This record gives sequence, C-alpha cells and structure tokens, in this order.
Amino acid sequence: MTRKTFIERILRQIYNGQPSDDSSITFNLVNQWLNDAIGVAAKKNYTDSIQMDGVAYVNNSFYTSYSSLTITQVDNTTFKFTLPQIPVALGKNEGIATLQFSNSKTPTSFGAVPLSMNQVGYQDTLRPIQNKVVYWPQGQEVYMSTGIPLTAYKANVRMVSGGDSSDLNSTLIISKAIYGRRCYRGRVIFT
Repeated sequence: MTRKTFIERILRQIYNGQPSDDSSITFNLVNQWLNDAIGVAAKKNYTDSIQMDGVAYVNNSFYTSYSSLTITQVDNTTFKFTLPQIPVALGKNEGIATLQFSNSKTPTSFGAVPLSMNQVGYQDTLRPIQNKVVYWPQGQEVYMSTGIPLTAYKANVRMVSGGDSSDLNSTLIISKAIYGRRCYRGRVIFT
C-alpha cells in the first residue's frame, strides 16, 4: 500500500467520506503524523515482544533498507554518514539493525559491530580492530571507527522506519496489524 493510499484512507475515516477541498486536515499534515504513528506502533510492538517473549525485538515489517549512503571522513580512523531519518520511537542503539558497506568491486561486506555510548569512550582508547568496523549512532549521524578507508564505499543500512515520507507514491512498509485502525480527530488510534 502506498503512503498516498493510506493517507486517503485515513482522511475518509476522519471526514466520514471524501474530504472537501477546504478541509483543515491535509495530505501533508497526515503524512507528518504518519511517521509519529508508525513510531508509536513500533514502540508498542517492541514492548509487547518483551512482555510476551522475554526478548526485545521489532517486527520485520517495521524495517526499511537504505543503500548507497555517502560516507565522509572525520579523522584518520573515524568516518560518518547521514541517515535518511532518525529511527522512529526506539532507543539510539535499537533503531539500526544492520550496517554494511559496498562498492563496485565489493558487493556487500560483513556487518559492522554496534557500540553503545558507554563503549565508544572505551573504544577511543584502543587501536582500531583490524578488518572490522564499529559504529554508533548520534542523532541523524552514524559514526564509524576503523582502519579501513571507508570513503571508497557506500553505506547500506537496515533500520526501523516508515519508509520515504517525501514521496507519497512510495510503498508504506508497516505492519498490517495497524491497517484499518480507527481515527479520531486526525489521530490514528492504536489499541
């Protein structure tokens, strides 16, 4: 289902039919709320998995893959790239599932190793691990430490996201469990 189709569905539920041209709730407004709603659903899914299974995870349908993200060098062993968006509703380390690298000669590398912010301070006192990449997210930036010259590669990341919010014709990748939920005054209600 595309973002546009889902937004039309929400607007029809809000206005109990086709919305008029002068309606106060617009496509763009619902599109902004949609990322928040996806975040609420992902967080609920995350907490439910802990309560039911005893293991923290997010359903696969909340993940989106982004590829060919440009890497820039910060210093000799530190690199960074910008995420398309901050992973929704989860802690800093839980939003990114995998980080890999590729270029025209290397199809896909092994996954990079995530660090918590406490581990980053410790990692700074060590030499880079040979042939390994460690990373930590800081807001919309992801920093990496390695002895490998990463500027020759592009980053490929799989993260918790609702997809591309700038393109209304993009496929909305969210759990089918939230399709058809009730709307009240422009707010998607999740139960």
